[in-house]
Amino acid sequence: MSELSTDPAKTTPPKTDRGLDRVIFFSDAVVAIAITLIVLPLVDTAREVEHSTTSKFFSDNAYTLIAAAVTFAVIGVFWREHHRLFERATGYTHLLVRVNMFWLFGIVALPLATVLDEFTHRDRLAVGIYLGVIIYTMTVQRIEELVLYQAGLLSDPQPPTPTELVLRWSMVVAACIALIIALAWPGVGLWSLLLVAVAGHPLESFIKERFRTNMAS
Repeated sequence: MSELSTDPAKTTPPKTDRGLDRVIFFSDAVVAIAITLIVLPLVDTAREVEHSTTSKFFSDNAYTLIAAAVTFAVIGVFWREHHRLFERATGYTHLLVRVNMFWLFGIVALPLATVLDEFTHRDRLAVGIYLGVIIYTMTVQRIEELVLYQAGLLSDPQPPTPTELVLRWSMVVAACIALIIALAWPGVGLWSLLLVAVAGHPLESFIKERFRTNMAS
């Protein structure tokens, strides 16, 4: 009776470009479905226009429309960052596949969080859940980059330094500050996300520039 092989090369399925493509295609499909779900509650509400007027529909649903537009933009930004990251990926690991599933969970949770915020009229818990999902998704996206970095699967001409990887968490920090503001002043609602847009990338760029200056001096 032959012994079972313990050679990792024989027991571990090969990782091919096709496997990486399937991870990307599946992720794109989930994002497309999630971004479509955002508008479905508005479609149901719009059916009642026949009993009212278009102007009343827009006035009654102004916050809902803004929230839907914000979530559309947020998911769009998440997809763009995910696309850029996987464009740099030269392969994948089983850990990356598992982490990516956690990222997709955050994406599909955003439409639900949006509906909760829309129909509770800036309830503190609803806003907290919404921003919490955003922070969770941003965090997992950064973890995906760390997984690729640790596995040596990034095609960057000059791989990011550990310091640069840490600096990329500035967006997560800005989102956490936005969450604190929204919980302290519920009336601010999703407008606190402007802090992420305004302070995120500029803050990261500023810190990088100061770091490079200090290193050069």
